[in-house]
Amino acid sequence: MQPALSARWYSWLTLVVSGLGALTALGFSALLLLSGGIGLLGETLPATNGISVLNLGWASALVALLCVPGLIFSFLELRGRPLAERHGRRNLVLAILAALVWIGLVFLFKPLETSRLAWLLLPPLVVITTVIPLWFYLEIGRGGLFSGSQTRTWGTVSFSLIVTLPVIMILEIILLLIVLVAAGVYISTQPDLALELERYARIFSNFDANPEALERAFAGLFRRPGVIAVALGLAAGAIPLLEELFKPLAVWLLAGQRLTPAQGFVAGMLSGACFALYENLTALSAAGSGNGTTILLARVGTGLLHIVTAGMVGWGLASAWRERKGVKRLAIAFLLAVLLHASWNSAGVLAGVATFLPVPAEPTLFSTGMTQTASIILYILLFVNLFLLIYMNIRLRRENAAQETAVIPAEPAPSGADEDLP
Repeated sequence: MQPALSARWYSWLTLVVSGLGALTALGFSALLLLSGGIGLLGETLPATNGISVLNLGWASALVALLCVPGLIFSFLELRGRPLAERHGRRNLVLAILAALVWIGLVFLFKPLETSRLAWLLLPPLVVITTVIPLWFYLEIGRGGLFSGSQTRTWGTVSFSLIVTLPVIMILEIILLLIVLVAAGVYISTQPDLALELERYARIFSNFDANPEALERAFAGLFRRPGVIAVALGLAAGAIPLLEELFKPLAVWLLAGQRLTPAQGFVAGMLSGACFALYENLTALSAAGSGNGTTILLARVGTGLLHIVTAGMVGWGLASAWRERKGVKRLAIAFLLAVLLHASWNSAGVLAGVATFLPVPAEPTLFSTGMTQTASIILYILLFVNLFLLIYMNIRLRRENAAQETAVIPAEPAPSGADEDLP
């Protein structure tokens, strides 16, 4: 059976994006793996930098691999053989088992990272330990929900990886440039500040600078309230708004396909998982100097955040497209997503700058307390996001069950039943 005309364009789009994305990512992967290998063998790159390049090469290969299902399923759908997808308990059981394996891999991360075979063993380990938590969250959120066709599912993945991520990166670069231009205009009116920043720039550009000098420079920089205000404004304001608006860009392509709220939620989660995959792999590409375990554990919560917030926005979009009262759902979902994202980023910023904040007395005690407070906030947000993920899944499964019950026709009266009536 051929796909409907309204969905046929989406199949073609998925075919083109997945095909070009797979080829492009595969080309980047080959280039990065070759560059990293040559750099390590020829000792033209430091060991840590060479491993980082190899990590990025494996990450690019993963992107190419994730584009292949979209290519296959869209081709099948265009040939009249669409495949539906339902996520049952079996997938969740497999994801739980994988999560248990992941715990063991975390303990292996540092020994492998600092071994002589790190160039060979670390890149695949980075990919595996990044993917498993995201898969686990996805199965918790979409278990028992009907997400539509395989083309829709993997088309969302391909579009998010190949189109959405570059769009968000470009927008964030533009945002940063606007901030830098505004800062430059302000600094030009403050000669003393310009001289101080020039001194900081010389310190930061000196790779052999004393760590104590760098710490003093950071402390001096963050003594200015404006610097902290700009950092919080970006991290807790502009960036959450921008990312939560554009992360579910792939869901917007499904506006004409009458998504159910459950399907919008699943499509949004997939979009968020792809964004988290990019962020986590980029962060973990720096692994190789012994700090990889810390980065890995820190990114686990960030992945959950992106999946939950994008899932809620996707649910809100699908609700708004189906009924008028869904617009209110969309507004609430978007505001909640931005609030969660902003709270997470704010706690991270405060934990990072606590050491450099000016305090009248006991600076060590203050920075320790600030870091611990930020950590507690992050843990609370982690459990809040996990609760929201489970709650949304239970709610949507109940809604689906209620709708399926409502459309079951009443059983006809037995033949001859009316004849017994007086």
